Amino acid sequence: MIHLHARSSYSLLNSTLTIQQLVQKSKALNFSCCALTDSDVLFGAFEFYQACIDAKIKPIYGIEVGCEVNNETVNFLLLAKNNNGYRNCILCSSIVSNSANKLSLEQLKEFAVDNVVVIYGEGGILESSLVNENDALCTQQIKEMLSMFDDCVFALSLNDASYWQIKNQMLKRKVLECGGRTVALSKIYYEKEEDAICYKIVSGIRLGKTLNDYSLPSIQGRHIRSAKEMEDLYDQDDLLETEKIAERCNVSFESFHTSIPKFKTPNKIDGKNYLTQMCIAGLKKRLDNQITKEYTDRLKYELDVIISMHFEDYFLIVYDFIRFAKKQGIYVGPGRGSAAGSLVAYCLGITHVNPIQHNLLFERFLNPERISMPDIDTDFPDDRRDEVIQYVYETYGKEHIAHIITFGTLGAKQVLRDVGRVLDIPLREIDMICKAVPFAPKMTLKKAYEESSVLRQYIDADKRFTELFKYALKLEGLPRHASTHAAGIVMSSKELNEVIPTIQIEQDMVSTQYTMEYLESMGLIKMDFLGLRNLTIIDQVVDRIKLEQPDFNILQIPLDNKQTYDLIKKVDTVGVFQLESSGMKSLVRKMEPTRFEDIVATIALFRPGPMENIPLYLEARKKENEITYLHPSLEAILKDTYGIMIYQEQTMQVAQVMAGFSLGKADILRKAMSKKKITDLKLLEEDFIQGCLNNGHSNALAHEIFELILKFAGYGFNKAHSVAYGLIAYQTAYLKANYPYEFYCALLNSVIGSESKTAEYLDECRKKEIVILSPSVNQSTMTFDLNDHQIRFPLLAIKNVGGSAIYEIMEERSKGLFTDFHDFVARIMTKKVTRKVIECLIDAGALDEFKINRKSMQASLDDAIRYADLVRIETDGQARIDLGLVSKPVLYQIKEDPIERSEREKNVLGFYLGSHPILQIKKKHSILVEPLVKLRRTHGFVKGFCCISRVRQHRTKKGDLMAFVVGYDESGEMDLVFMPNIYQKVQAQLNKGKYIYFDGKVDEKESCLVNKIQVLEDDK
Repeated sequence: MIHLHARSSYSLLNSTLTIQQLVQKSKALNFSCCALTDSDVLFGAFEFYQACIDAKIKPIYGIEVGCEVNNETVNFLLLAKNNNGYRNCILCSSIVSNSANKLSLEQLKEFAVDNVVVIYGEGGILESSLVNENDALCTQQIKEMLSMFDDCVFALSLNDASYWQIKNQMLKRKVLECGGRTVALSKIYYEKEEDAICYKIVSGIRLGKTLNDYSLPSIQGRHIRSAKEMEDLYDQDDLLETEKIAERCNVSFESFHTSIPKFKTPNKIDGKNYLTQMCIAGLKKRLDNQITKEYTDRLKYELDVIISMHFEDYFLIVYDFIRFAKKQGIYVGPGRGSAAGSLVAYCLGITHVNPIQHNLLFERFLNPERISMPDIDTDFPDDRRDEVIQYVYETYGKEHIAHIITFGTLGAKQVLRDVGRVLDIPLREIDMICKAVPFAPKMTLKKAYEESSVLRQYIDADKRFTELFKYALKLEGLPRHASTHAAGIVMSSKELNEVIPTIQIEQDMVSTQYTMEYLESMGLIKMDFLGLRNLTIIDQVVDRIKLEQPDFNILQIPLDNKQTYDLIKKVDTVGVFQLESSGMKSLVRKMEPTRFEDIVATIALFRPGPMENIPLYLEARKKENEITYLHPSLEAILKDTYGIMIYQEQTMQVAQVMAGFSLGKADILRKAMSKKKITDLKLLEEDFIQGCLNNGHSNALAHEIFELILKFAGYGFNKAHSVAYGLIAYQTAYLKANYPYEFYCALLNSVIGSESKTAEYLDECRKKEIVILSPSVNQSTMTFDLNDHQIRFPLLAIKNVGGSAIYEIMEERSKGLFTDFHDFVARIMTKKVTRKVIECLIDAGALDEFKINRKSMQASLDDAIRYADLVRIETDGQARIDLGLVSKPVLYQIKEDPIERSEREKNVLGFYLGSHPILQIKKKHSILVEPLVKLRRTHGFVKGFCCISRVRQHRTKKGDLMAFVVGYDESGEMDLVFMPNIYQKVQAQLNKGKYIYFDGKVDEKESCLVNKIQVLEDDK
């Protein structure tokens, strides 16, 4: 017998069964076939195909769908008998997934024509007529199904309760009387019998219910049963029918293949010739007709490889949408990834990095000896990326373009939260447990339990938490919801529904139902359209510069600009692409870059693997004249990096020069080393040693060099990517150093909506003595604006002041500036701007130009609104004002407290734009201490003053309480650490909002170990 119905975990939160569990368990039970029939979707079909091939078990592909029959929902199982049948399943799934509607019976009939086995499941009139023993109606329904579908079988429910056994016998008798067939159908939702509780929990997650809710379904007996178990429950002929159906199901998954769309060349020129012509013209333009043999040979070689691999259309399509972007004034990044190593890409304008000038290798991008799809990812400004995607969508057709699906999973913390809620554990206790899970990439519950003593204590001390952890472990990693890949789309020459199922996740276009790792083998090439905030900044700065310098070209700036390197060496890199994190700043401080190659190396070294080489690199850099090489041939390859291999391309070049490897074979060696492919490495090592011997090198030297490559290959970074991103880093640093006002204005615009980043960048402006003008209803716009080297704060950054309100304000002031407080309120109230908006504008300082303090304006607002009502005149549904109708009310005159004013300002901006209240406190109490930002760099004993913004308690291994406190002043924040012996004494005093004096010692991490504090009692 064969199981014909199995939901995997891709029936999201409707099964706990993974694809691997389904296939491996079926194999262990000696089943020759295995079926996957998820509900409405085919998410797991390709993974299932590969798992079955590996297990040498026949895959059966199907789908479970609900259908409206006589106004009732009936569940049907569709099993693909052949390739056309699977294609029909694809269409069926795409329709259901994209519309969220059930199929009609007519649609189902269309999909089931001859190529699909239709198994009539539960629900509808057939079931109700059986229950009510309505023979005539039951017979009518059976005959209707048999006449409608070419290959229709009726499922017998599986349950050992006597009621269902009787129902099965009744159904079987009636089906046989009508000339039909029945089949044993054991629905599978989980692997083992004891997993029923796990299924109930995921059902609780899906339905938002707890185990205590009696309406939560409890479904038993949905595990993978052995043949013996099935024989105890079903008649032999019904079991035999499963095998007959399985024999009829033969899908060749390899047949579902496509290719990239054909590029429409002008005048029907052959794609190969057109690509060649475009590259030759592009090379002449790039090199100003000064072309050397090195360039012509490299271009011919790359074109030969690309054309022999039939990738000419790929390059032309990328060229086309980049050409579109440039025509629309959309800035395109200089390149990313290994594609920057291609001269063809450089000639076509796809990249802006000269690969020969920077010694980049084409084979690292496209290796003729290791066939794989090209992968050109492109960066665009994050506010214009969608325009390029829309162009591709319209050019190649909605049936040929799709986003790529991804799945959010039940990760370590998420699964604890979801399972905890179903188990009805209080949220505060779940939060407590989740906080004990260490924060780290790819953290698992098992790893968390091993690493966190606090988590172990929680789990082991309480039976509820022990149970929570047990179930969470079983469910961890299951897909929870579907979403789309952040940047990738796929393109197909065939209509996608001929090749893969799709699903509507976002409104603009469909997504593939298969995840990214399975698409390439089907001929679907992924292209990444990435939105990069830093390109938006560059684009905006360049636009401003061009107002004064129309010929300015960011791609033609000199790479040896002194002001730029001075800025980088001073580590003034806030807002500079790739160089602004604290870790990167630390490395820049040590590197002291003086040339573009230093920036490239810095970017390459600051990665989890390559970081191992930083001390070695810095030491070699200090002793440049003392560097020795294992062989003179290595000097040309490693000189720029002081004898250290930090780039993948260098390991390839060493293999080429020393062992005579082709660059293609050298790339295979690089990949085998980085992926630790032991079997491949052994063979390649033998080839490498023999190649060195053939080139006249000693056996000892050959082994020594191979070990050197092996040492660095796992840590090497892609130089092409470093050069391309190094260029963006240099461009942003250049603009910051040479056009600071334009740069900071664009930088601030890039983080509108982020209070913390806006506050950080505003502090930077103040340090540079760049004036930030307060928001103004008469001067501010949606965004930060530059006015004579002063930056005007925008209205959009004020809380509760949305785009529509700002539009109304700007439209009204276009008729004439607002003259005073009452004029503003009267005119703007005709525009349906709410009282809340006006209050927030007052607190933000946007009405300060009317020369009335903010507290007085707030107190006078009621009178001002009443005045606005009195002077408003309605004519033909249109509102206008006549200020001469009544006199303006007298304003209240109320004294304003500076600290209260600052706090109200912070409430609507998220930070202090004007005077920081701590400055008022310091002035009032004559507090003379260094600002926190300076104390952080002292690295020794300090005395300071700050306000507490956050307190986080922590238990030591001994169980004692300590605390991590964040304090702030007008200069920034500082971490304060209170060990148990100190914290025990001051715990009651450490509260958010308290002003404290502190003594302590600052360590290398710029945090202060506090040994004494005093709370400022009078902090008003």
